[in-house]
Amino acid sequence: MSVGVVLAMVAAGPVLAPAAFAAAPAAVTAPAAVTAAPIPVPFLASGGQVIGAGTTGFLTRDADGVARWTRYADGVSTVIDTTGGRVFGSASDSVVVTWPKLQRYGTEKAVVRDMATGSTPVTFTAFDGAVTAAVGSAVFDDGHFLHPILSTQQGGVTTSGQVSGMTDGQTSEFSVVDSLPGTALGYYDVLEPAGPRRLVVVDIATARVVQEFTAAAGATLGGGATITRDRVDWTETLNGTTFLASAKRGSAEVTRVPLAGDVPRQLMGALGGDWLVFGGGQQGVVARPLTDGTPVKLLDHAESVMKAADGTLLAVGTTADRGTGVYRLAVKDGKPTAELIASTGGQPGSTTPLTYIGHSVPATLGLDGVAKTRLGWKFSTTEADLSIELHRKEGGRYMTTVRPRETGTGVLPDGSLGFDWTGELGRDTYRSSAPAGEYEWTVTARPWNGMPSVTASGTFTVNRTPQAHDYTSNGSPDLFARRTDGSLDAIDTLWDDATGRLIVADTRGSTVWTGDWNRYDRVEAVGDIAGSTAVDTVARDKAGYLWLHVADPSATAQPVRIGGGWNTYTQLTGGSDLTGDGRADLVAVDKLGDLYLYKANGSTTAPFEPRKKIGHGWGIYNQLTATGQIGGGPAGDLVALDKDGVLWTYLGKGDGTFAPRTKIGGGWNVYADIVGIGDGNKDGRPDLYTRTATGDAYFYAGTGNWSVPFKPRSTTLGGVAPSELKYNQVF
Repeated sequence: MSVGVVLAMVAAGPVLAPAAFAAAPAAVTAPAAVTAAPIPVPFLASGGQVIGAGTTGFLTRDADGVARWTRYADGVSTVIDTTGGRVFGSASDSVVVTWPKLQRYGTEKAVVRDMATGSTPVTFTAFDGAVTAAVGSAVFDDGHFLHPILSTQQGGVTTSGQVSGMTDGQTSEFSVVDSLPGTALGYYDVLEPAGPRRLVVVDIATARVVQEFTAAAGATLGGGATITRDRVDWTETLNGTTFLASAKRGSAEVTRVPLAGDVPRQLMGALGGDWLVFGGGQQGVVARPLTDGTPVKLLDHAESVMKAADGTLLAVGTTADRGTGVYRLAVKDGKPTAELIASTGGQPGSTTPLTYIGHSVPATLGLDGVAKTRLGWKFSTTEADLSIELHRKEGGRYMTTVRPRETGTGVLPDGSLGFDWTGELGRDTYRSSAPAGEYEWTVTARPWNGMPSVTASGTFTVNRTPQAHDYTSNGSPDLFARRTDGSLDAIDTLWDDATGRLIVADTRGSTVWTGDWNRYDRVEAVGDIAGSTAVDTVARDKAGYLWLHVADPSATAQPVRIGGGWNTYTQLTGGSDLTGDGRADLVAVDKLGDLYLYKANGSTTAPFEPRKKIGHGWGIYNQLTATGQIGGGPAGDLVALDKDGVLWTYLGKGDGTFAPRTKIGGGWNVYADIVGIGDGNKDGRPDLYTRTATGDAYFYAGTGNWSVPFKPRSTTLGGVAPSELKYNQVF
């Protein structure tokens, strides 16, 4: 539909004169208001929003998601505890924090704090769904229920009711965009039967829709809306053109006026009864009169604008002469003004917008044996903070920030902003190594001068080759621990650079019930013997049959029976390539002490060639462990623990035989399990994991030196489970 047709639909009795917005003169800059020294708010220096504004203070959320209430009178800022919850502000001194139901959908409780009086917080329960919004005197949930904050409490349950007057059928949550005392203005969508988005005025006392608006035919709502005592204003978009729509309170007549090209498109609020505030783009934040007159530029940019309890607006924004902080937008002596009431502490200066230039993120990242990979992005200035998200397309993400102004780090030698990625996903206590696969990166730069943030994105691929003990294909070793009751625990590990320890990662750690693993008297991780891209496990049952678990032994796939007669062997170990063909092999010691080689062939039904005797006299050992190439030679190696507790190295020659043994040291008989876990510390060399019968665990880092193959031990993983759990084997 053309613009001309839309204008033809305008009702009689226009609320706004078309000339005020269609062809307004160029904006003049508002003079700086004379104020007292602004409150210090350094926590907003890296970006943030104002999300509530009352009579005694204002509520902000910084770039890290931390919410604070700051008093106007003395500048004291109080952190609002939102751990595990979500905070809501409004045009009042009330702060609402909600917490979700455990393992269920919806809101368990909402705690309302009156920041003006400091009175005891009030807890609300019995919500129909998840809380989505708050106004000064009520909260809304996505079942369109309204819960008055000031109602009488009966056992912690609020008097509430579903908002009447909304369209019957399935609708989306009610999204509040503005409010007045006793009134909320918001959007909801009609989903089934499908219908247009609605803008509604809700009377809180009666929980009833008292006005409802839809966009003109073919246009869409959603570019901002505001409500005053006399009027409702909002924007609509049609074919790339933005219109200002306006209606008197209580009237169905709507006036629509196209916004001129130099008018910012986002409606941010109203000042008094004579001005509307718009923002977005290079025009900054501009107040425009409802009648003929000159627009006034208030800010060069604003991250957010919030209505305050007294009808003014608070904005996190910037100006060239006063810098970045919280500004109060008001009308004084008939003219809009912007007063800096809280400053981030940065020096005023240029308000040149930041631009993105390029990146130095490789298209392919090979992370085998790599401790860190440098990722960088170049912008028109290094005076900016970065928020970085790396997202794996099949699930899992990593988020971090780079803040040169605060930390002094993050500016790379080539003038880029970036960091050294340790190849992990998650953050803080929820961490794991990044698996192979396709990734997307998204970077947002927040310039220090308070101008608009800039976002860039791209992709890269992580490559990892199968490792000896890597069942999750993420480059870090996995361990499996058999409980005394026969169930199996799966533990993914992670190298912690900060402490220099191997720790438990986030991707595993729960019990995996895959049958009675006590039916086996021998279980060994043997590397990739069956031709898949993952490592495999063999297990011998008490009747002497050997079974193959292809890939992850915690998977539900049934094991494959390899054959019988394996109870003739006292020792089994696998995971080292002993023949130089790139595939891990198995060795076994029989009751006579003879050593046999089982060369892997890649078959899932008969994974080994016929056995070959490669040694004798191995009955002196009570534990063999395949370690991979610990001595820097051409093939995989073994370590062997004799009955006196001495550990020996056998370096593989690559033809299925070994060089003469080399003594590592004594005292190793304290360990119930010695596991060749592969590269645990990301230095490219195989390492050892050991565990005592009482659950104490240690990590031995490989050196690559055949004569001294391991560094001194360090503690690791603890007992890999709560102390009340008992294991009879870790493999």
